[in-house]
Amino acid sequence: MEVDPSRIEHCRFRSSYGGDLHCTDPVYHYGFCRFHLECYLRGEILANGQINEKLTDQVRRRVINFHGLRLPQDLYVESSSERQSRNP
Repeated sequence: MEVDPSRIEHCRFRSSYGGDLHCTDPVYHYGFCRFHLECYLRGEILANGQINEKLTDQVRRRVINFHGLRLPQDLYVESSSERQSRNP
């Protein structure tokens, strides 16, 4: 099933954090939020919504990568049954 791009309400930037998380900011132009549109215009991200591998400034990459993400607030806690299942 194909997704209609006009119905997507969030920025199309795709963070490399967590595999397939998208920026949740509203679309401004070209499918990007204002922040990621500026990054796109500077060549820091590509038209497909991924960070440009040529961007070598690691601090800037993190700023771009984490902008607009809604990360879970809960800490992951492994249950004792999960731990036991790994230990034969």
